[in-house]
Amino acid sequence: MLTPEKVKQQSSTRAVQDMTPERLSYLIDEAKIRIELFTARPFVDDDSRLEVAHFRLVEAMALTDNDETLGAEARGITSESDQGYSWSIERATITTGSSLVDSLLRQWMAFTTEASDSGNIRAMLL
Repeated sequence: MLTPEKVKQQSSTRAVQDMTPERLSYLIDEAKIRIELFTARPFVDDDSRLEVAHFRLVEAMALTDNDETLGAEARGITSESDQGYSWSIERATITTGSSLVDSLLRQWMAFTTEASDSGNIRAMLL
C-alpha cells in the first residue's frame, strides 16, 4: 500500500519531494480511483504489479499537479465549452492520463485474468 512517505522515498522527482504529505495522500487516493475506473475492478492493496502502476500514476499526477486538469482527465473529458445556451462535453475513452500506466494496467489485467479461471466480467456504470 502506498503512503506519502513511501512515494517520497521511491521518487527522484523534485515535484514529489516538495509536496506535503496531505497533497500526496490526495494524489494517492485519486490515482486509486482512476485505476479502479480504468480496470473496472476493485483495487488490490497487496499486489506488487498494481503498486508499481499506482506509484507511477501518483508520480505522473504530481508532475501535472493542476486540479482542473486532473479532474478532466479522470472523467475522460477532452473538451468542454459553453456555447451560449448549451453546454457540450466531449469524452475520450477511459484512461488514467498516463500511457505508461495504462499499459502497465492492461498487462496486470491480462495477468490476473490468466491467473484466475473464473472468466467473469464485471461492469461499472457511472
